[in-house]
Amino acid sequence: MSTPIGITLPIRNGSNSGYFDQSYDSFTQTKTNIINLLSTRPGERRMQPTFGSRLWNVVFEQNDSILSQRVNNIIREDIQKWIPGVTVKDVTLKFASDEETTASRDIYRLYIAVQFIVNAINQADLVEIYLEQNRI
Repeated sequence: MSTPIGITLPIRNGSNSGYFDQSYDSFTQTKTNIINLLSTRPGERRMQPTFGSRLWNVVFEQNDSILSQRVNNIIREDIQKWIPGVTVKDVTLKFASDEETTASRDIYRLYIAVQFIVNAINQADLVEIYLEQNRI
């Protein structure tokens, strides 16, 4: 049996790998690292207070034409800084409009899809997250 590298996100009970699901290859762990980075606020970690994504800085910003470019730049810069060896190929954003939602809280939700490539193995994948006022 292979040696696990880390745990996967979201945290789930492991089937046969211990208490939590674990990753056994660097590609799966890189995907988990991206989710972890984008879900962490700077200052949230005690021993590494600068770790995290600056996405939280745009949670209360106006939903205008500049927001998409700001989010795109933040994701690319944060991944480049914290996860070397990964190239962000595309960042897709989708905003919920008044016509698409029945709950007013959905208007303040932003869907973000990050397509990335792990350079060493030239393998691509997609990470999807929802940015909301109260949580990522």
